[in-house]
Amino acid sequence: MSLESFVTVDVGNSRVHFGRFENFRIEEATPPVSTFSYPTSSTDIKGLRAWLSETPLPWFAVSVHRPALASLEAFSKIEHRVTSFQAFGYQQLPIEVGLAEPEKVGADRLAAAVAANSLREQGRPAVVVDAGTAITVDAVSAEGKFMGGAILPGMRTSAKALATQTDALPQIEIDVRDCPQAIGTNTTEAMQSGLFWGSVGAVQETIRRVSEQLGAENSPQIFFSGGDVNYLAPWMNLEIQTVDHLVLRGVALAAQQTKP
Repeated sequence: MSLESFVTVDVGNSRVHFGRFENFRIEEATPPVSTFSYPTSSTDIKGLRAWLSETPLPWFAVSVHRPALASLEAFSKIEHRVTSFQAFGYQQLPIEVGLAEPEKVGADRLAAAVAANSLREQGRPAVVVDAGTAITVDAVSAEGKFMGGAILPGMRTSAKALATQTDALPQIEIDVRDCPQAIGTNTTEAMQSGLFWGSVGAVQETIRRVSEQLGAENSPQIFFSGGDVNYLAPWMNLEIQTVDHLVLRGVALAAQQTKP
């Protein structure tokens, strides 16, 4: 079956992202024509209903949050503009997983790798960075196999950990639109500096190590996506390619292989 119009869903720990695809082209992994999201902890069904097109469409999802996925599946059964609802596990995602326990890999990581696999140059491996609540740095071999990777906390997750695991450090907001000075002149500025520049350094070094371990003849293509991509990517001393909605595009590619 070849679908042209449908909705894909990325159910994350912090937010649920929706993408509507129209005239989807597999060879280009074309982006969604419209997107919508809400915090996982406060489901915005009213906003979701307003975002939906009038045309009934099938939905396809990946999830790392089982209660939120169950809630969406229940919603799909009472909303007439959802013709079907399918959640993908690793078996339904069109990528070989070179790990002993593929069922334990986050489906969002695999979906992002599916999209990168489609976009990368033939014969070149890929490193896939998704920067959000967690920052994942994953490897795709030159043959197109998901090889695993690294998971580190995102900036806001680290900020929350500092506040909850210490007595004197406050809960701070991370405004990543304005990169902080390295030398903070008070506690808040010092935390902002450490969280921001620590993330930049950690991601860059992890990319370097993952690329080195791939050991391919050709250097890997590096794909960046996720909510914090536009803030971290400019500070990478690397040749990178930013791609919006990489997970949603990967789910869209998987949708093309579903049976009617």
